[in-house]
Amino acid sequence: MTFITVDEVRNRSGAPSSLVSDAQITEYIDQVELEMTKWLNTVFAPKQVIEVRNGNGMSHIFARKNPLLTVREITVNKTTSVTPSTIQSNKPSGKIMLTAESEGGNFTTGSQNTFIKYLYAMVEESDTSTESTAATIAGSTVSISVSSITGFSDEDWVEIYGMDGFREVAQITGVPIETTLIVDKLIKTHESGSVVVLLQIPEYVRVYMMIEAAICVAINAIGATYVFNASYSMGDLQVTKGVPYTHWQSSVEKLYKEREMRKSRIKIRPSTMVD
Repeated sequence: MTFITVDEVRNRSGAPSSLVSDAQITEYIDQVELEMTKWLNTVFAPKQVIEVRNGNGMSHIFARKNPLLTVREITVNKTTSVTPSTIQSNKPSGKIMLTAESEGGNFTTGSQNTFIKYLYAMVEESDTSTESTAATIAGSTVSISVSSITGFSDEDWVEIYGMDGFREVAQITGVPIETTLIVDKLIKTHESGSVVVLLQIPEYVRVYMMIEAAICVAINAIGATYVFNASYSMGDLQVTKGVPYTHWQSSVEKLYKEREMRKSRIKIRPSTMVD
């Protein structure tokens, strides 16, 4: 999935297509987006993972990846399936907690005996939202009746939550029709009037990606201008244009400063790598 565009990078860098091609910028975008997932230790569109863990004998455990969006399946003591709707979880930390309603009271001590399927990603609510007009039941391929489907598309990720306290993330499967959104899976029931909001990559992360890609463009431009004539003469007429890459060097320096400012405000997501 691509989060920034060639035009956005051009606007940040000022590079015309005659100097840096669309194909080159697309390559930089691919590199930057991949590096951002490694640097921040997360992803920017919901991703489903399955972890096989050692039970710790406690009533809680931390997912290795976060922010934790939804726990879809969980098994403790190798064979005890826990109903996902009975657990509690914390999005920022990835903490998963069993409750009195859960089939298991704790993550039984043992080797490779705990299985967790969950969604994680660094995403935020967009300005596109609607409300459900009827209660929804947990299950697979669930139809959600909503007041409006404007702004929602096939394969979009949405979060649904309401005054009942239930919150989870699901993916739209199929083109929304009339007043219905079909999502891949819901593990909880949701009351009528629940909010359904489109999820997106945080804008500050997108801007940072644009800056990184623009730096790649500017550095490329500095190298590419080696073929430019700094001066020329025609008979008695001599013209000196100056070093052609000076403004690109200045551009890189300004982009570096903005990158450092933004980098200091973006925190790496922690991981729990031991059981």
